[in-house]
Amino acid sequence: MFWITFAFVVGLIFGSFANVVIYRIPRKKSIIKPPSACPSCEKQLAARDLVPVMSWIFLKGRCRSCKAKISVRYPVVELICGLLFAAMMYFSPTLSVIPLCVLAFVLLTVSFIDWDTQEIPDGLLVVGVIAGITWVVFGHFLPNLFPYAPAWFNVFSGIVAGAVPLLILDRIALLIWKKDGFGYGDVKLMAVIGIFLGWQLTLIAFVFSILASFPFAIYLMIRQRMSKDEAFNGYMAFGPFLCIGAVVALWFGEWVFRIL
Repeated sequence: MFWITFAFVVGLIFGSFANVVIYRIPRKKSIIKPPSACPSCEKQLAARDLVPVMSWIFLKGRCRSCKAKISVRYPVVELICGLLFAAMMYFSPTLSVIPLCVLAFVLLTVSFIDWDTQEIPDGLLVVGVIAGITWVVFGHFLPNLFPYAPAWFNVFSGIVAGAVPLLILDRIALLIWKKDGFGYGDVKLMAVIGIFLGWQLTLIAFVFSILASFPFAIYLMIRQRMSKDEAFNGYMAFGPFLCIGAVVALWFGEWVFRIL
């Protein structure tokens, strides 16, 4: 419980940084400087205003200086990151938790950026690739310290299993609807996921992502009166659902295989 709690606290801190990444990368701003400031009055935030979750609660969701409303999404992102890190520690209480937490951070930031902009930054995917390859290398030479790392064959097969199905579906969508069904960011995202999961869990992740996307697609069709083609083809970001599928497959994929 100590290490799970520790991972949760570290996750909250990284969740605060995730908010910076989510806000600044789409706006082509540096994620290092300047320091965090209120987007309304641009006043630099003090250290007491940067405590994950708690600052938002104490300030009642408003800027200390200008009283502008602060989106509830900020503490939500911090909480999600904390829970993801804690869950990674629970499922892998070894040094392998480090690359897995990097993956969780990448999936979280990619999900929100893609949701906002329908674009997936290559820089975040590069971070995921570096973490995945590093895990594989250390797992090969130090298997006792870095267990659960996929073998090289699973890495390459996972990349193929992640990227190729989306490319095929994209070509099919291009023939039917005369436009891309998936962005190339989604294809590259699934390739990164494949490094961590291997080909079997990657395919499970894709299935979970399809299942997770259906409720939102139905919502679009009902509430916004879109056709089925519109709802599934270009009107919703699919990256967040790929990330959800990856997390679910990482934690419960082996259990699914045992059932099957």
